[in-house]
Amino acid sequence: MTDIIDIIAGIIMLFSSLVVLIASIGIWRFKNLYARMHVVTKVSSLGLLLLLIGVNLLFRDWFVLFESAIIFGVLVFLSPVAAHVIARAARSIGIPGTTDEAE
Repeated sequence: MTDIIDIIAGIIMLFSSLVVLIASIGIWRFKNLYARMHVVTKVSSLGLLLLLIGVNLLFRDWFVLFESAIIFGVLVFLSPVAAHVIARAARSIGIPGTTDEAE
């Protein structure tokens, strides 16, 4: 049974790396700051969640679960806050694509 759980954990972690790779391509392809920040904040949370699920399936320990919950909670709390601060700073200094004017 542990071999099956290890295989499932490996597949989940592989899928996590694929999600992060697709997000990296999305950051490169999107043109304006808001779209890039959307990719970073949303997809990084999904990628990290999948990675932490895979790690918890591999180790199966309460301490690892506790650490994973803290890491994910901090990311989910701070990622939108950081994106908001960056967007406000970009808008205040007038980076193209952040104002109401047509590009």
